Amino acid sequence: MMARLAVLQSHLRLLLQELALGYAWITLIPSWRVGVGLAALTFVQPQVGAIGLVAAVCAWYAAHGAGADTLERPVCVFNGLLCGLFVAHVWTGGISVLALAVMGGVFCGWLSVVLGRLAWSLVQLPILSIPFAVVSILTTAAGGSLSKLRFEPYTAPRELLGGQVDAFFSAFGSLYFMPSPWIGLGLVLVLLAASRYYLVLAVLGYCAASSWFILLGAAPEHLASTGWASNAILAALLVGGLFASPSLLTAAHAVLAAVLAAWLSLALGRLLGPLQVVSFSVPFVLAAWLVLYAAVRNTRMTACFDLRRADFPERSYERTQVALARVGSPGSVPLGLPFKGQWVVSQGFAGTATHRGLWRHALDFIVMKAGKSFINRGQQLEDFYCYNLPVLSPAYGQVWRIVNDVPDNAPGHVNLAANWGNCVVIRLADGKFVLVAHLKPASVAVHLGAWVKPGDVLGLCGNSGRSPQPHIHLHVQTTDQPGSPTTEFHLSSVMVGSAGLAAEFKLAVVPAEGNTLSAALEGDVRPLYLLAGRGLSYAVTRNDQPMGTWQLWCEIDNQARMVVRSSSGAYCLVESTWAVFSCYERNTVADPYLDLWLLGCGYTPASLQVELWRDACVPARWLPSSAARWVATLIWPWATFAKGTFTRGWNASAQCWKQQASHRQAMTGISTLVEVQIAPQIGCTRIEANVGVNQYTLQANSSFQRADMGVPAWEYPLRMP
Repeated sequence: MMARLAVLQSHLRLLLQELALGYAWITLIPSWRVGVGLAALTFVQPQVGAIGLVAAVCAWYAAHGAGADTLERPVCVFNGLLCGLFVAHVWTGGISVLALAVMGGVFCGWLSVVLGRLAWSLVQLPILSIPFAVVSILTTAAGGSLSKLRFEPYTAPRELLGGQVDAFFSAFGSLYFMPSPWIGLGLVLVLLAASRYYLVLAVLGYCAASSWFILLGAAPEHLASTGWASNAILAALLVGGLFASPSLLTAAHAVLAAVLAAWLSLALGRLLGPLQVVSFSVPFVLAAWLVLYAAVRNTRMTACFDLRRADFPERSYERTQVALARVGSPGSVPLGLPFKGQWVVSQGFAGTATHRGLWRHALDFIVMKAGKSFINRGQQLEDFYCYNLPVLSPAYGQVWRIVNDVPDNAPGHVNLAANWGNCVVIRLADGKFVLVAHLKPASVAVHLGAWVKPGDVLGLCGNSGRSPQPHIHLHVQTTDQPGSPTTEFHLSSVMVGSAGLAAEFKLAVVPAEGNTLSAALEGDVRPLYLLAGRGLSYAVTRNDQPMGTWQLWCEIDNQARMVVRSSSGAYCLVESTWAVFSCYERNTVADPYLDLWLLGCGYTPASLQVELWRDACVPARWLPSSAARWVATLIWPWATFAKGTFTRGWNASAQCWKQQASHRQAMTGISTLVEVQIAPQIGCTRIEANVGVNQYTLQANSSFQRADMGVPAWEYPLRMP
């Protein structure tokens, strides 16, 4: 009996949460908590709200019966909800209206599943509200034949401020079929609380569409309806916010989508008017599809839009900026160094000599000592420090082309007939190609078709081709033909030095001319070992007073991503490679201990060699300061991030690494200092931080394994020196 009750409670909890998310999806807000407030607004007219809820529930169960998953069901709910609200606002007729709403909800649920999967499989676009539009058009066409239905008389809404302001608010109210500026004002306030950038996009979309109509001289009577404004606002929110990382480029696309949606709404209204059919949300969907389809297939804009992840624009911005700061542009190819030891960049991207135009994304490397690249007088190739040194593969891939018979040039001479000299072309997994050029003749050590990995020897450094002195040339190109146009790439996990400054660790870098580079030697500095269910338990004290126990462990989420989760329910995504341990995408559950843990060791290079590194994008909401979080929320995006500086050294007496992290939010001056200890084969064993007048200490006291099918739970105490 208890088991059945638990199953029923879980079912009802899931139903209520996805119903709330469906209410929020109407305004494209991906939060079920916001949906609760929006659901309450629909009950301003209790009968209408109740019929909408019934249709939404019917759509949910229809979707559930059709095998919809947790991502599909909320979409089915909001389509069914829209259909129910539409029916309740247009017709009266008691049980007949309820029956029509039930049928519309079920139909929307099934249609959302079927059309949604077809749309994604064929063109990889979300179905949005097309099922609602189809069902509502059919319902309107059939409504005139149903004798028990009577049209609800129209009552003009009470004026709020008048003019364009009322028109803007009414457009929001129309999203829930309540074209009242008062209802719209309530929706705008909810939107403002959820996302300030959403409101900016809504105003931009509305102003752009209305200005365009004024420019074209549209008749006022054709603009009296709020349909075009609602479609324009939705298009702007979807294109510029829900699937986009905020930027001037995505905002421009949002404005374009808004203008297209408004124009389509006006045009379809004129076409369908004589048939007494309304286009509903069709203009918004068509405009959004057109703009998104064109944008996501532009390789230069892959970092701007992500149709697989609907999220608040503020979160998308945080995720994108962290990625740019740590791992470079999403369109950039990560490569390792093609050499051992310390070399110097003799020519960088867009260099003054040969890296120009279509070939601007390229790097040249030489070895220098005491400011010179050679000994003696440099008249012989053997005088150059890098000549005859091994050249390494910078990536995983397959050897696609080889040139191995071009003679070396005497120092100062070049061979323009064989520009790239002896070279190896490696095909990468994404279809791009890496060119490593100017090798010594007859030194290529790989064969066509061979699979190589970073560090494998390709050949020896030479002076063949357009090369006045021995060096290594490296670039990524679009085809396998040597000399085809280059594309962006960056170097991963390197120590970068410049004149007068110590070498600093960079997880991703495009080095400048004159930088000295060497590989960050592989190590094993891990704050947490990423094994499913493995974790650490900490005893927490505040001002030396016990505060209980806090736990942190690793698990795999339903998208096969590694997650670090705490005992409070807070979590973040994490990656741990040979180069770095890095956490990102912290959820919104409050947990000050997880925040301190992330500030102390959420971005930790694994190399034993690294003693100093920086993080340009530490999310300000991680800082243990309510003022920092409020400023980050209100003054977005300028106060969204703090800058972090990390130092680390080995403590022989404690047999662990001591790591210190200093973070500062520039706009407010709020700073945090966190010190951690990382023990080999265990992880982060101690955290110390001052938060205001309080001093917090987290001391690891045990390592544990959470139980799983076939994996028993265990816990071992830790005895730290």
